[in-house]
Amino acid sequence: MRSPHSSYMKLLTKASLPQLRRWFWLLLLANILYFAAAHFLLQPFAPEDIVHFEMAKETSVAENIVQAWRLEGNYDRAIVSVYIDFLFILLYTSGLAVACAFLSRLTKHEILRRAGRLFSYLMIIAGICDVVENIAMLKSLNGMIYSWNVMLAYDMAATKFSIIILSILFIIICLIFWGLLWFEGGKK
Repeated sequence: MRSPHSSYMKLLTKASLPQLRRWFWLLLLANILYFAAAHFLLQPFAPEDIVHFEMAKETSVAENIVQAWRLEGNYDRAIVSVYIDFLFILLYTSGLAVACAFLSRLTKHEILRRAGRLFSYLMIIAGICDVVENIAMLKSLNGMIYSWNVMLAYDMAATKFSIIILSILFIIICLIFWGLLWFEGGKK
């Protein structure tokens, strides 16, 4: 039985450049709309509030964050934020995977194209880490603030953010190569 991930990756690697371009712009728009909707829905709760909780690393820090949310009246928003993050996981992992595949193809450089496939696969790992992190945070938010929950959320967040940062750096490199290619083409 084939996994849905292998089918997704096969689609991504076999898609034509115009198909990838469409998916790139569609997913970019979807991510922007998500940010706007989440900001509106969760006000005054901010995304960085959850990031602090993800990166708490120690139970005392996590307990203090939860206690502050309760006092500020943001506890329910924090829980909603984690739940709607499951949708965001699909959006940002798909968006970054398509961006890596699409922009690496624009460079017309074989090594970057292969790396684009690798980074697309890494986004699946980032998504899995994010799901595990969210589950650990929900357990903590439901009163089970144990060191293993807090450390698991931290480890998964650190792994996820590392993959995302590397992917964004890769995208920037692809944009530079594509810009140089476009600039050279314009000189001829």
